[in-house]
Amino acid sequence: MRMLVGYELFDSLAAKLFPEMSLDALRQQLLEFEDADEFQHVVMYRCCQWVIENTMSQFTYSGTEYLDRRPCLYVSNHRDIVLDAMLLQYLLVDRGLDTSHIIIGSNLFEMPMMALLAKTNKMYSIGRGGTPREYYNILMAMSNHLRQLVTVRGESAWIAQRNGRTKDGRDRTDAALIKMIAYSGNREDLVGSLTEMHIIPVSVSYEWEPCGVLKAQELRLRTLGSYTKAPGEDSQSVVSGITDFKGRVHFTICPPIQPKELADRNGDFDAIAALIDQRICDGYHTWPNNYIAKAMLEGDDYAEYADEAPAFEKYIDNACRQHPMDETFRKILLGIYANPLTSTYQRINISTQHNIC
Repeated sequence: MRMLVGYELFDSLAAKLFPEMSLDALRQQLLEFEDADEFQHVVMYRCCQWVIENTMSQFTYSGTEYLDRRPCLYVSNHRDIVLDAMLLQYLLVDRGLDTSHIIIGSNLFEMPMMALLAKTNKMYSIGRGGTPREYYNILMAMSNHLRQLVTVRGESAWIAQRNGRTKDGRDRTDAALIKMIAYSGNREDLVGSLTEMHIIPVSVSYEWEPCGVLKAQELRLRTLGSYTKAPGEDSQSVVSGITDFKGRVHFTICPPIQPKELADRNGDFDAIAALIDQRICDGYHTWPNNYIAKAMLEGDDYAEYADEAPAFEKYIDNACRQHPMDETFRKILLGIYANPLTSTYQRINISTQHNIC
């Protein structure tokens, strides 16, 4: 807390989030916090409220009947560096439940402010990539830690379904992740090992893809074989993801993975990953932008979305003017929005949604 109140941007952030409090009073309150839960319930909850009120036109959620006090492992699709896990914590606090631990990439600790927030939000870093052996060791260490949290300490944890954000609009669970989670328990009883982790898939869908243009630019550069992450790029993505307009956002707590479902797929980690994918796909909420993008790619008519189309067309045109790469860039950006429709994504029954803002 002493590091946080001494951070160079503290005054400006505090004035934005807590306009009713003097800086001295807020500093004193923070210095009196004794644990991460207290900090999350007061400060991070307010941060989420600010993001919802200032960068979303609507925030809805469904599936909260699956939230209870039983410790679990949330396996989530991953569209934004910070917000995906942050919104889950917001819902948990809103329903009087304990927040979860969060597994994040080690690259985020390179940002001073993010490192501070990680340490005050029960976030844990895992390494990135390397050789297959190094990746195996990373997954194994992370899986052991997750099992310790859920089965020994009785606390929930959040992890993305694969390493890094979804950049192309296709949410896919890494079967190697599921394998390592299973192997961290009893390898003679893989069904029981996964069952005791109580896996709950989570699906978050944004009307306007967080950092969509930045993702398209990266994907295009990768096709040219010339992409190298620039200094400060992760910081830019974190800030853009939090502050850019996201339109309507829907958050789905999907039905937990059941023991029988695991038993039916005994030892087939690809099949278990596909089961989690199906849950996430079923919980994903598609928006008019998705259908407009698909129609634009395929040269089809999208007159039924006449009200929404001008804003999306302007968005695409502006992005192409700001990043005049080539037609491939445009197709990649459209694909980020259209690709969810090429999978098994289904519209959520509107009657099951609840407005939180």
